[in-house]
Amino acid sequence: MHAPCVCCGRYDDGREICPPCAEKIAVTPWGVSGLDCGDIRIPILWREAYGGPLTALVVQSKYHGLWSVARLLGRTLGSLPRPWLGSAPIAVAIPLSGSRLANRGYNQSLMIAQAAAAAWNIPVRRYWLEKIKQTSRQASLDRGQRQHNLLGSFRASQAIAGQRVILIDDIMTSGATLREAITAIRQANGTVIGAAVIARVGPMAPARIHFSQHHAAHRPS
Repeated sequence: MHAPCVCCGRYDDGREICPPCAEKIAVTPWGVSGLDCGDIRIPILWREAYGGPLTALVVQSKYHGLWSVARLLGRTLGSLPRPWLGSAPIAVAIPLSGSRLANRGYNQSLMIAQAAAAAWNIPVRRYWLEKIKQTSRQASLDRGQRQHNLLGSFRASQAIAGQRVILIDDIMTSGATLREAITAIRQANGTVIGAAVIARVGPMAPARIHFSQHHAAHRPS
């Protein structure tokens, strides 16, 4: 018997995602929103609004050790247009703290980043951003607590100086994690040109720029 669809759990023809679920994903809207980071505004590419057909897969990849699902999510993100203008950037995943990585055994955001970056034909740098502070889980905190929880939690390698970076994560809620990562990269003289996530939570202001001229017309297959 074939393995079941990772989305609905029904048995079909052996593909990771059955045709009905694949169609739901294909027609799910994606977009670009702007994230204010002090004196700059960063465009965020997101594959779906939180609660869409991919959200349950994020949970599977994050808490149930399903590495293949994390890679599938990355390929889905990578099916969107390349999220940058000009020369190709370096992809950097949002890291876990050392203790959380040891407990979980993997970083699902890194796996998502590796698969998306492969689709976009850009390199991933695993050790250019480090989480140096163990923090409470962001999902357990309210919006006001999230930013304070993450203050000073990231450190960027000096190798990032002069590099163009696109950050990749699984879910964006308040944007606090991305803001702190951007701050650390800027302190090391790197330039974050954008970020990409699987799902974003809540309404966000539209970006004032597009990643590419064909972005609005191109739909992922």
